[in-house]
This record gives sequence, C-alpha cells and structure tokens, in this order.
Amino acid sequence: MSIFEHMKKNNSRELLFFEEESLKLKAIVAIDSIVLGPANASTKLFNYETEDQAVADALDIAYFNSMRASLLRRSVGGGSVVLWGDPDKVKSEMFFRALGVFLNRWEGKLYISKSKGVSYADLTNVRKESKFILGLDESHNGLGQIYVARAKGAVWGLKAIAKHKFGNDSLKGLRILVQGIGDLGSQLIKELMKEQVEIIISDKIYDRIKEVQDEINDIEIVHPDDVYKTNCDIFFSCATEKLITTENVKSLNCKVLTGGTNQILKENKCFETLKAKDILYVPGYLINGGDIIQISNELEGYGIEKVESELKEVYTNTLSILETAKETGKELSKLATEKAEEYVRNVSAIKMLK
Repeated sequence: MSIFEHMKKNNSRELLFFEEESLKLKAIVAIDSIVLGPANASTKLFNYETEDQAVADALDIAYFNSMRASLLRRSVGGGSVVLWGDPDKVKSEMFFRALGVFLNRWEGKLYISKSKGVSYADLTNVRKESKFILGLDESHNGLGQIYVARAKGAVWGLKAIAKHKFGNDSLKGLRILVQGIGDLGSQLIKELMKEQVEIIISDKIYDRIKEVQDEINDIEIVHPDDVYKTNCDIFFSCATEKLITTENVKSLNCKVLTGGTNQILKENKCFETLKAKDILYVPGYLINGGDIIQISNELEGYGIEKVESELKEVYTNTLSILETAKETGKELSKLATEKAEEYVRNVSAIKMLK
C-alpha cells in the first residue's frame, strides 16, 4: 500500500521520516491532529518486518491517540513516534538523545510519551536534549508511570460496562480474564484485586505469570492455547493489537470483550460472530484513556490529585456511549468515532473565530 493510501485510511494529516544512520535511528512520526492541543505522541520501539507495517502502525497509534483525547474532551492532539529497530541492538544514550534533538524542531507542538519497547530510562536520555516529554515518573518531576492511570481508568470503564451489561456497576464476584501480563496487565490485576474480582490470567511468557503468582498464590492461570474458550464474564485483552481473529472469536466463552489495546479485532467480520454469540464488544480506546487524562493534566501543570479525581470520567463517558448505542441501534465503534470527530470539528470551528 502506498504512503498516501495509508494516510487516507484515517484521514491523517502528516507523516515524517527521520534517520540518523550512525546511530541506527529510524523514526516515523505521524501527526493525526493538533486541533485540540499539542500532539501526544506515544513512542514505540519495535522491530517491524517491513516499512509498510511500521507506517501503518504509526498512523493507527496517532489516530487512536486523537480519538481517546477527543472522547474524553482533553486538550491534546494525537500523534505517534515509531522507532524501527531491534531494541536489543539499537538502544543507546545517543540514540535517544538524537530523538530529543529532532523533537525540539516541533517547538512544543509535539510531545512524546512512553509506549512499547521504550523505558523510563530511555525517556530520561531524550530529556537530556528536549523538555517535550510527558508521562515521566515522579523521580523526574512527572505524575507517575502512565500505565497506572491507564489501569485505574480501565477499571472505571469496566464498571460502566458492568452497569450496562449486568445492571450493577460493582465488579465484585465477576470472572475477568486478563490476557497479556505486561505493564498494563499486571497493574490492572492489582486494581481488580481491590474490587474483589475473580481474576484469570494468561500470557505466553512464563516469567510474567510467575511474578503474579508470587504476589497472588491462588490466582487462576490459563494456558494461551485455551484462553479463548475459557468461561468468564469479561475477556480483557492486554496483548498485541488485532489479536482476535475470525477463527478464535468463534471460541470465545465470555459475555463482554474489551481490552487495553485500541484495536482488539483483526477483521470487521468478527462483529457478526460477536453479535450472534450475544457478546458485548467494547473497543479498547473507549476505556483505556486514563493515561490521556494524566498526560493532559501534566501538560497543563496540575497534580496527581486532579488526575485521580478525573479518572471517573472514563466511567461516565463509557456508560453514555453504551446507552446511546443501545437506544439508537448504532454500532458502538461507529458511534464513538462520530462523537470524537464531531468534538474536533466543533473545537476547530471555535478556534476559527479568533
């Protein structure tokens, strides 16, 4: 697919390429929108098989950052920085400092935040050259690690889903399967424990399972091969994007499918199977915006107390969209897209008055 065809898919505005061969630094920067405010660019380091995959991922991440910010009425835009390379081979202090130099060229219209393959130590190296970084932990004058806010926001989202699907926003006693025990998945488990949830976990990496087992002795573990047919109330995927295919969706034995990834379904055909099985599908970008709430507050100079108080907005926003979808008969993802795009249009019109 050509670059312009990729951009047309989500009506993305801008795509840039940056390379420093001596450092093996290859960066793809996607800007979806800066109408609402400076672009929050999730920064991901991954060894893609092809340039086509890297471009597509950069544009998708930027689009969903815009979507999440718009749905939560936040004054940040959507962007992404995709670093193409093997993390074990390309990472170095100068690699990330060079990224910081490039970041400065945007003069505050683009801020980066942590995503897959990038550590907080990496961001501190970027910080040696640039101040345009959001989502740093407390030791570097940030508001804490953003996946914590994301997990807490997701719990509020799950409460809204429970209210809509089961008639009660308490999660107590529900069987929730968490697929993928990385930063977000492990933090989500901690938050769900507070809600007295019956938690089931699954991950292909045993060390991650062992870490959880060391803290929670009697937690239920499911082998990755059996994860889709496991009986549960809510299937929450924190694994890779587009993991649910037309094949494994047939095996799902849950009442709700959602997750921490923006795109859980690989193909639109999955919608038909989910509807036939009476499984409520809630796109991940509806409930995983806790980090956006934190980042927007950090950008505006507020503290963690305000972040904590505003995370409940994930609940009210999710429940409102769920109820509107039920009343109108509209597909949830289409309705969310309409609402997000409408808000951007309205803000854009207001700004034209200046």
